[in-house]
Amino acid sequence: MKIIYYLALAITCLIIVTGTISAQPTEKKGLEKNPNLDYTEGGHFEDDFDADMMAEWWYLNGDTKLVGNGGEKKNFSFFVVLAHQEISELPQSYMLTFNGLYFDNGTSVFESEDEYIPRNNITNYIAFNTPYVDYNYPEGTKSLTGNHLGGYHLDYETNRVDMDLYFQTNVEKTVDKCDYPLNFTTYERSYGRLHGTITIDGEKYRVTQANGYMDHMIPNNNIKPMMDGEFSWTTNMHGWSWSEVTTKNYQTIAYAVRGIDDGYDNYSYKHLTLLDKNTGEVLEDYSGDEITIKELNYITEPMNELVDYDDRTRPETVKFSTSDLNITINASQVAVFDYDPKLPDGTPTPLPAGFVDFMSHQPDGAVIEYKGDTETGSSFYEYLVSDIVEWQGN
Repeated sequence: MKIIYYLALAITCLIIVTGTISAQPTEKKGLEKNPNLDYTEGGHFEDDFDADMMAEWWYLNGDTKLVGNGGEKKNFSFFVVLAHQEISELPQSYMLTFNGLYFDNGTSVFESEDEYIPRNNITNYIAFNTPYVDYNYPEGTKSLTGNHLGGYHLDYETNRVDMDLYFQTNVEKTVDKCDYPLNFTTYERSYGRLHGTITIDGEKYRVTQANGYMDHMIPNNNIKPMMDGEFSWTTNMHGWSWSEVTTKNYQTIAYAVRGIDDGYDNYSYKHLTLLDKNTGEVLEDYSGDEITIKELNYITEPMNELVDYDDRTRPETVKFSTSDLNITINASQVAVFDYDPKLPDGTPTPLPAGFVDFMSHQPDGAVIEYKGDTETGSSFYEYLVSDIVEWQGN
């Protein structure tokens, strides 16, 4: 009992954070009152969900075709995540940003940064309870601003790549919502176009063609019933599978979440949406036993040598099937996020509050087969396993 208490206390002290402050919505210049304003776009606190802790992130990906000043052509794909996490009774908020970059020579790069912020200063970096996102990471140039009415601006610099991009979508918002095994809500602006410039290794390129996808995800949990082990938003789940496939006329979004008891054989939560890419219309919506998931071609990936866990395996191929829809993804270009939380002073912890996230990209050849109509295109595929699974020996 005492071990569980101290484990929970340590996790509470190390994870990600603010609290019960009530932020006043900031004013966005040029944003007029509009009946179409959507207040789910801005930031949230954990008490917005009657929770003790929450994570929140904005995710944007893109498949781009680029042209340089001298006519040189490149293909380049990416995703970026801008996140924060809050715990109700702690004096700090935790900000995290990470990205995966996929180059046309088959290589990929992953980078991440994180920082603790006094919770009474978090509103200097994130706008809360607003009909727009306004996220600015404290160090460097990493920001996402805008809303679905006027579009979104991504200004994001990495060691090799600088992105100055605008994402415009006219599709209706779709929502994924789950209570178990992970309590989360995701707001999706599933398809849009990107334009702007991308600088790679000092060479600037203009975006000539680009598909994009954006979502805004908020998982939450309660840490007060510590005897139940609920001290991290990942603690009660085994992991998840997420994918987005875009072809000429279709787009699919799949969420599947495993509980601890599911092991590697089952998903307690399954949801699959098929959209008309050009209009944003939801053509089909499937859930639960309507969906069959097959994961194939497992690959073993070495993990961080500082962490006393075994190497992890991931499926390279995944198939989602229903009575009239089949999706096949074979994503071999992977960026790996081996996330191990640290204390605010930077001290690493061996406690099982982290996860390993395999974030893969397939530039072409992903298949959507719907009622006899087959199209191929690109995909982003994410396969996450929580550290609690390894810690418990599952």
